Amino acid sequence: MGETMVEDVRPSGTWPLGKAAWVAGAGALVGLAVEFHWLGWTSFPGNSCGSRYRPCPEGTAPTLILAFLLTFAGAVALIVALAAFNSSRPGKAVPGALVAAGVLIVLWPGWQAYLWMRGPVLDRAWQAGADRPASVRGVGAWAVGGDGGTVVRARTDALIAYDSGSGDRGWVLRAPVRESVCAMSERIVDGIGLVAFARNEKPCDTVWGVDVRSGRKVWERNITGVTPGFYQGGGGLLSADAGVAVALGEHAVHGYGLADGAVRWTAKTAPAAGTGAEDDVECEPVTASTAGGTTTVAVTCGSYKGFHSAFLLTLDTATGKELARRALPIESAPQSAAVLSAEPFTLLVEEEDERGLAAVLSYGDPDDLKREPVTIPLTADEEDLAVTGFDPKFAARPVFRAVVADGNLIVAAAKPGSSSPERVVAYSLDDGRRRWHADLGTEVVALTPAGPDRVAVLGESQRLWTLTTDDGTRVGEEDGITVRDISLKLDSGPQLVRAGDGWVIVNADGDNYPPALAVRP
Repeated sequence: MGETMVEDVRPSGTWPLGKAAWVAGAGALVGLAVEFHWLGWTSFPGNSCGSRYRPCPEGTAPTLILAFLLTFAGAVALIVALAAFNSSRPGKAVPGALVAAGVLIVLWPGWQAYLWMRGPVLDRAWQAGADRPASVRGVGAWAVGGDGGTVVRARTDALIAYDSGSGDRGWVLRAPVRESVCAMSERIVDGIGLVAFARNEKPCDTVWGVDVRSGRKVWERNITGVTPGFYQGGGGLLSADAGVAVALGEHAVHGYGLADGAVRWTAKTAPAAGTGAEDDVECEPVTASTAGGTTTVAVTCGSYKGFHSAFLLTLDTATGKELARRALPIESAPQSAAVLSAEPFTLLVEEEDERGLAAVLSYGDPDDLKREPVTIPLTADEEDLAVTGFDPKFAARPVFRAVVADGNLIVAAAKPGSSSPERVVAYSLDDGRRRWHADLGTEVVALTPAGPDRVAVLGESQRLWTLTTDDGTRVGEEDGITVRDISLKLDSGPQLVRAGDGWVIVNADGDNYPPALAVRP
């Protein structure tokens, strides 16, 4: 018999590299499927999205579609690859290691692909604990520093500083016993903020200068104050510029040293001589702003017979000397009067008379007394401006959904027949004409400056838009950046404060909602 040759069918010592790569590739598909499922389902704001007011982040749909496709493709590929690999090299350890390697290798590219599909998102970074006692309310806020590194929230009973980065509470400055915060200055000057206090249903008669970096009361002055108007709160009762703190009092305007509270001057708000005003007519300052070395005060005059007249009084901030006065074009008492911008001086006025003036007045050149102010009506054929609201959410420093920038009044507005302001519109302060508008499809919750020539708009749909002030162009995402998990954490009129690369949102109602919360990329 001849010699019989037997073929050795045992696997050789060389690895089946092609089949190994196939197994690793199948593992990569399975890894992508798992990753996209996790990223897609966990990206929902508040664990639900898809409605008009809770839209899903961009890229959610394609992420989940890819997750399901990769699930089936990965499962089939993995079964076939493992069968082919085991036919030539049986065992469990090596195939398992190859699958794990494929999964690990693809995680980072998968994450980058998801970020590209999703687009930018702002996530909640922190939120402050609820107000205690629950009876207090937020009445205003300041941003400290150019980058808003600290946000000071004023409550009726105290000023509280929050670190914008971590949310940690810094200093706390308590209000005097039985007194509440009733007025705050619009801005901080040289590290000093102004705040006033009042007893129940009494005038704002205690004024403090506060070092906002340390929370220390620098000085205190007691004045015969004025009672904030119900429809405008305490905004405009305090202002500061060029080393002088300005406080509105009863029938007078007071100037104090900003650093030490030393008395500088007092200017009476009496009717002008020769105007024929009766002896019993008294004039009360209503709201003021200070900028560029001058202080402009809106003053109303009346007697026991009722409203008499109103005028703008311009004072030299350093000396209190009267520089000019001009009549305000109203014929009844204003139910609301508020300064929207100190420079150029822009005043919101609403008369009690339903056929009276309800408009924004812009005084581009305050020295030209013969030039009539530019008038922008609050209601027009195109839309109704949503500047004010009854009973301001922030009583000491009301927040208006309006910004004056780049020669425009930029404001939230409602289309005719709608009670919800879903539009941002800009009117020229030179001639009062509408320059541009942007329909957002959701209610404007907050509107605030966002750097040079930019405004930020927070929508109820948890979208944040950035618009240019000159023409309303949307910067960045056309449909806005998604802000996740905040829909149940905002009251009806929050304040939006820029803080570094993110935002701090301040609520007036700090019991049912977080007093403050931050969102950032």
